[in-house]
Amino acid sequence: MRRGGRIFIILGIILALIAGVGVFYVLATAEPQPVQVPTTSLVVAFQQVPSRSEISADQIGQVSWPAQVPTPTGAFANPADVIGQLSLVPIYPGQPIIDEMVIAKGDAEAQHSNAALILEKGTVAVAFGVTLNSNVAEAIQPGDRVDLLVKYDTPIELPTVQGLQYSVSQKTLENILILQVGPWPQQGQETTAESGRGGGVSIVTFQMTEQDALTLKHIETTASNVSLVLRAANDDEIFPTEPVTLEYLNKRFNFNIPGLAK
Repeated sequence: MRRGGRIFIILGIILALIAGVGVFYVLATAEPQPVQVPTTSLVVAFQQVPSRSEISADQIGQVSWPAQVPTPTGAFANPADVIGQLSLVPIYPGQPIIDEMVIAKGDAEAQHSNAALILEKGTVAVAFGVTLNSNVAEAIQPGDRVDLLVKYDTPIELPTVQGLQYSVSQKTLENILILQVGPWPQQGQETTAESGRGGGVSIVTFQMTEQDALTLKHIETTASNVSLVLRAANDDEIFPTEPVTLEYLNKRFNFNIPGLAK
């Protein structure tokens, strides 16, 4: 073989090696391309939205929902369609918002029936008078849940002593939903707090069954003292309690009151 032919063969081998190394380097360093997944826009909660509250812009947002996952029936694509509406149920972070969870404030106002439209079936709305002390220093807001603490003072009849009072305190109605704090606004009016003692709210509206409403009204007119206690958010547990009397305090805290059991 001629010398010139050998040179061309050697050059071809060298070029082939260089090309092979180049291809290997490109394949080794190339980043895998992400698979494009078709999506659709969906409105979800970014923060917890309490029941019976107005939805604000910072509580919700728009996310990309995978198209292969069925979109919840009645879901919203645009946050503007949800902002300003009233939540009918608690809505939790990450939960898609659907039309059955909300009601338009305008529709409620047009029918003069805000309270009736947001009441759960089988329940009634009941107004209840409060003071700064019984209203947890005005910490209670619509959507909160409370328990009712009641104190009764009853006379003790003894042959030798007149005018003694026997007091007992106990928790009664539990996990009561607050629908409204202050009076309900009429159409075209802003919500304003009713001025009571010290300029605070003097009335709240509960949602409860009719039997509980009857119980509440009887307690309201017969008890010596009634106070609300605020529950932690999302706490629906029912806690049994023991009635508190002077005997209970004497036994628990060792008052050593003469004549009382320990």
